[in-house]
Amino acid sequence: MSCISEDKLKEIFLKADTSRDGKINPTELRDLVRKELLKADMSDRDVADMFCDLDSNHDQEITWEEFKTEMMKAPRRKAFSDMFRELDKDGSNTLTTEECRQLLKRGGCSEEQVVAMFSKVDTNQDGIISFEEFMAMV
Repeated sequence: MSCISEDKLKEIFLKADTSRDGKINPTELRDLVRKELLKADMSDRDVADMFCDLDSNHDQEITWEEFKTEMMKAPRRKAFSDMFRELDKDGSNTLTTEECRQLLKRGGCSEEQVVAMFSKVDTNQDGIISFEEFMAMV
């Protein structure tokens, strides 16, 4: 979904909103995913996870604004997820100081800059950078 237009997103949203109340509930999302988008059987857990991702204010309804905002983030998140996995040389799903050092030094950063940048991104100061911390940085 890297180049989907806002008009196409609106069309998908309206197709999902079978109650015509301007919101998508969990059942409407499940029906949309299973019958229209994927034409495949998706597990209830996967649909629930998708719903939670789209329902940014957690009120059990997806408004047009939530749908549009979250769907437009998907390509960006995928690109940064791919970048994160590439940087994660040891496959730990985290970035260590050494993994960041190698990248940043190739980019011309000094050791002091590496330490400062790592410290800034490692918001919980646990010595590693999680994907969430990485995404907050970018």
